[in-house]
Amino acid sequence: VAQIGKAFRNEIAPKQGLLRLREFEMAEIEHFLPYGSSSHANFELVAESELLFWSAAAQEQGKEATAMTIRAAVEQGMVSNQALGYYLGKTAIFLEKCGLAASAAAAGDGAFAREARVRFRQHRSTEMAHYAADCWDAEVRT
Repeated sequence: VAQIGKAFRNEIAPKQGLLRLREFEMAEIEHFLPYGSSSHANFELVAESELLFWSAAAQEQGKEATAMTIRAAVEQGMVSNQALGYYLGKTAIFLEKCGLAASAAAAGDGAFAREARVRFRQHRSTEMAHYAADCWDAEVRT
């Protein structure tokens, strides 16, 4: 299931009540796998891409995002499976084609960790849909 649309964040402004101050254009893909299936035939095409991952555990501990390969993130259990890792890699490729450096190679030597405009943020358990095993957002610093 894929969809693109507007999302709004309602924010409260003192003395003015509830205002709709923030508007976002969002794209979302819900990818469902058969029970017990988590590999992807094309995982190797993106496995060595290095991305900036901000895991739920790092968020809860107040730590920074970490640059690592998609393969390492899957092997360490940070990303739950190869299929999800593959789609994170494809998302990074799409963002790079749009002019946003999402991988270390696109950002240039040494610039990735300091200058990255794109990070992948894992949803914490309180943010995830009840049916989701894992969920990541690509966040772009503007």
